[in-house]
Amino acid sequence: MRIQFVIGNLSDYHVPRYRALVRLALRHGCQVSLVELFEYTSFYDYPQSDRGAFLQDVPSEMITVFKGTVAGRKHWLTVAARLGLIVRATRPDVVITLGYHTSYSIYLCLLRTLTRRFKLIYMSDSKADDGKRHRLKEALKRILVSRFDGALVAGEKHRRYAESLGIPLHRSRVGLDVIDVAYFRDAARHARAHADSERCRFALPTRYVLCVSRFVERKNVPLVLEAFACSGLAQRGLSLVLVGQGPLEQTIRERVSALGLSERVLIFRAVLNSDMPAFYALADFIVLASAFDQWGLCVNEAMAAGRPAIVSRTCGCANELVYDGINGFIVRPGDVEQLAKKMKQLAEDHALREKLARDAETTIQDWTPELFAENVLALANVCLKRNDVHAS
Repeated sequence: MRIQFVIGNLSDYHVPRYRALVRLALRHGCQVSLVELFEYTSFYDYPQSDRGAFLQDVPSEMITVFKGTVAGRKHWLTVAARLGLIVRATRPDVVITLGYHTSYSIYLCLLRTLTRRFKLIYMSDSKADDGKRHRLKEALKRILVSRFDGALVAGEKHRRYAESLGIPLHRSRVGLDVIDVAYFRDAARHARAHADSERCRFALPTRYVLCVSRFVERKNVPLVLEAFACSGLAQRGLSLVLVGQGPLEQTIRERVSALGLSERVLIFRAVLNSDMPAFYALADFIVLASAFDQWGLCVNEAMAAGRPAIVSRTCGCANELVYDGINGFIVRPGDVEQLAKKMKQLAEDHALREKLARDAETTIQDWTPELFAENVLALANVCLKRNDVHAS
């Protein structure tokens, strides 16, 4: 079986997933190739260190189509033409593409429909409650998505959404949003073993709550500020560390000042992925209070680093990774009072915090790049079966 990955840009998050797939595929006698369309992306404003290390030993089965080009800077017809030539030349049995709405995924769907020479699987972490849905748009989306052969998604609620768009459950699998758990676990343990030097290295406070999030409206970072202020944790010597950037940065900074929290809120605009384990390891816990969030990979990272999380109910990882009162807390989106209460409880109850942390670290052991690899191969096999035999 020949599997071809098509992706706009290979970011750090994709590298461990792809490595795991290649290892597993080799054991099963399968071939895997990677088509990266663009060398750069404007989504990340900091170096992709894992990607850099990966490219130092570039496998022969990987190609970057538009070198020196930022994603989105080429006309879609140009992209389609080049991609079509590659697919025709390499003749994959299965093509796996990122998203169903990207221009290259739509082109691949058209090519698959016209030629029927390969099966097409999309990867997505969209779910039904990601903001307001419009009937006409969803109907058009169903017409498109139903032409795909399968879907690799984040969790069970994402499988149900894929089903509503025309992908039967037996042709979907979970495991898209996984991280290199072992790396975060080991690096976090090292950071805790050298806590003083790591705090000094990054200028981190002795105790803090961590929020890793882009500064955009749906991420509700101002609400986290309000809840932190209401919790009274600042008066008890705790700080709030924000890692992120975005269009609301100035608004957030002004709100920090208005709440009188300038001495207790630290903002780090850009932190390398390789440095993030220390930020998680030395925090008491993390907060992701989004109005909605497709998943929340920062929660995976925190759990791998042995830290519990408080997440809003509309985060994709809620009731998939985070279970209320078991390995973290789940709160209502937009409820400042409830969030403040849970932040205060988790900060003040050391025994509870450590218990949730242990259970979080246990839970995340099942959400590794190996899960991604296993489910990609399983899904590819299901989609290649002509009689479409149902699989679990």
